[in-house]
Amino acid sequence: MTTIKQLSLAAAIAALFSSSTVFATPSNDAANTMPDSDYYAATQYKDAQAPLNSFGAIDVKANIPESVQVPSAPVEAGGVNGIPETMVQKWAQAGVFPPKLEARAFILMDANTGQIIASNDANMRMAPASTTKLMLMYIVEQKLADGVISLDSKVQVPEVAWRTGGSRMFLKPGSYVSVKDLIQGVIVESGNDAAVTLANYVAGSQSSFVSMMNATAVKLGMHNTHFTTVMGLPAPAHFSTAYDLGLLGQHIMNDYPQYFHFFSQKYFEYNHIRQPNFNRLLFTYQYATGMKTGSTEAAGYSLVSSAEIPNNPMKLVGVVLGTQSLNDVAAQSKALFNYGFRFFKQDTLYAADSKLSEQNVWGGKQNTVSLGLDKPLTLVLPSSVDEKDLLTKLQIDRDIKAPVNKGDKLGEMTVTYKGNVIQTEPLIALNNVQQGSWLTRIWASISLYFHNLLASYGL
Repeated sequence: MTTIKQLSLAAAIAALFSSSTVFATPSNDAANTMPDSDYYAATQYKDAQAPLNSFGAIDVKANIPESVQVPSAPVEAGGVNGIPETMVQKWAQAGVFPPKLEARAFILMDANTGQIIASNDANMRMAPASTTKLMLMYIVEQKLADGVISLDSKVQVPEVAWRTGGSRMFLKPGSYVSVKDLIQGVIVESGNDAAVTLANYVAGSQSSFVSMMNATAVKLGMHNTHFTTVMGLPAPAHFSTAYDLGLLGQHIMNDYPQYFHFFSQKYFEYNHIRQPNFNRLLFTYQYATGMKTGSTEAAGYSLVSSAEIPNNPMKLVGVVLGTQSLNDVAAQSKALFNYGFRFFKQDTLYAADSKLSEQNVWGGKQNTVSLGLDKPLTLVLPSSVDEKDLLTKLQIDRDIKAPVNKGDKLGEMTVTYKGNVIQTEPLIALNNVQQGSWLTRIWASISLYFHNLLASYGL
């Protein structure tokens, strides 16, 4: 084990951020374990059907009991705390305390690394309401990026979109509207009519688009999410979790950043009707960058949101589920972001492909191989971490033999804090080393034998 760097971060946590706490009883009776890697709720409810009105549109007046919309989770789904370890848990020895919010569930995640800063009941299934539209938008952005559709494409509004109740963009059936306008109608106005129009345009039908949504949930690792509608109106087996919605928000920010500006738009006017964004955080928090609200009578008011501070590399995704009003969910989300930015910081310790060590290779055309990381080593750390207590160590495989392929794992890097492991990452080969000639390999075998023999005697 070779110490190669002491990292510098210094500051002091000045106070504990907190407010009064109200937590509802989780509607998830699974064991408190991590979800099985093969379990995905998106594959378990294929027979779930949305309630339709006489016009064939999703029925906003249908009475769907919460137990039907949010079925109890099986053991395989993990428990209410079945998410990766949070920074609050990992850094408890550094005096870090969790935030307290007036919400049924929440999570705070660093969008760059996926590291979870804090959470409560983040694996509890809940009705996502219109936060469902984030998955709709993610798939639409994917199609835009792939060139399948364009922002200027004109889409004819189907009658079923006009017949869908709830929040709307006020589209007229049979009229043509651009994809760009539909995107704004979904994000700013939470238009169910716009959502149905986009879903039909991309997939041919709402049911086909729902299948795309569930397949994407599996791809993104959303273990406890199942969609039955494209817009989030109550329906059997239509649920998600704070953790899963946080993952989705992270991908929306990172995978298609060219379209993310739509999520920060405060107003949108269509057909001479100007509506404000339901996301009141955009109006009350200067660092908010967008995303989506949702509300149902059973689940309360929820918000998936994001924030960035100038000259701060950390981008945060917050999910707050189950509050009393749009103002409440905005206030709780702001409090969550204040906690994250105040008491944590992001630091990139090593860049990807940086050479961290040079090691001998037996039997190769070259005598050495460079070792490093395949991705940047970026950590979210509390501001109380002392630079003298954060150490990085390398553990390198013995007797590296040719051939070596670029990307081969040849050891591990471990970051520790006062003896506690904070992060472990694989060390990989940064270059290829081809086998040497047969004479080189024979000589290397003989040399390696005597090398190990002498090492066994401590010589």
